[in-house]
Amino acid sequence: MEETSSKASVDKLQEMMEIRKQDHELKKADFEMKDKLNKQHMLETLLAKKEPLSEIEVALKNKLISDMLS
Repeated sequence: MEETSSKASVDKLQEMMEIRKQDHELKKADFEMKDKLNKQHMLETLLAKKEPLSEIEVALKNKLISDMLS
């Protein structure tokens, strides 16, 4: 009887670990998508500026474009 209970506990733990792994993968994908959207928004903001960009802004713009193309 105790062996069956132990087996059920192990199975339950394995199931919980699998759910946690799937949750982690979803959160990772969500973070990556949000990061990509934030970078796109920053690039759009830089490209829409009317006044000339500072050196830092030009460097950021070039890095964002480079990252998007790679």
